[in-house]
Amino acid sequence: MAVNETQPGHKTGLQTPVRNNYFYGKLLEDYHFQLETHYFNAKRYLLNRLVSGYGVVAGLDVECGADPQEVVLHPGLAIDKWGREIVVPETSAPIAIPQDVAKDAMTHPQGGAYPGQGPGQQGAGVLRMLLCCHECKGDPTPVLAGDCGTVGECEAGTIRERYRVVFKAGAAPPVQLGCGLPELIFNNQIDYQALAKWVSGCVPEPAADPCIPLANIKVTAEGGHACDPNRIDITIRPIVYTNDLLFEIILALTKPATSDPRRAK
Repeated sequence: MAVNETQPGHKTGLQTPVRNNYFYGKLLEDYHFQLETHYFNAKRYLLNRLVSGYGVVAGLDVECGADPQEVVLHPGLAIDKWGREIVVPETSAPIAIPQDVAKDAMTHPQGGAYPGQGPGQQGAGVLRMLLCCHECKGDPTPVLAGDCGTVGECEAGTIRERYRVVFKAGAAPPVQLGCGLPELIFNNQIDYQALAKWVSGCVPEPAADPCIPLANIKVTAEGGHACDPNRIDITIRPIVYTNDLLFEIILALTKPATSDPRRAK
């Protein structure tokens, strides 16, 4: 992702868009078609990143595979931190947790013990599972034009937007739900001046790593690593607050308070 320097040392990820200007008789080359594709993709990614936000939109549950050294990813949709959509169209084949990452997780500073395990006890660690956007070229197509043999005989005819799963030692941090606008409500009304100042303060800088954390997985040293369904924590994943989800949250907030059996001791 290209970024513009608007101030010294301040990167916003913003660019002034450039699109084709069509006119009768214009010679169209691959550059112009690439420019057209980039224009619409960049606009969509910008809206995704700054309006919708990043995270899991729907699905993408993580479960242990039949083999204790594997996990399975279920279908779903996510938006990465650069605004790109990641589609998992169907349940994945078993995905092996790399043994070197599992081994590193056992001694990683962010590693953790199993629930109920006392401080200082060993034998458990934690790693994080991430979902990343992955583009690969396919459908080789003959090149029918070139200058003095400088162009190969074939070029990729398509770019396939796929995904890849990455494992890293250490836990992804929990999602923080603290209020970023503590002074927004004044006399039971929204302080529009505070809201305008907050929106106008800065443009979020694109993340260096666009991948989305999906789960923390606690592992043991037994047999290299052993995945337990009760030790997969998906609550650390960021989520995208769609209109439907926000409406459900509003409905939940307007309902009378009731006892929650999940919180009963």
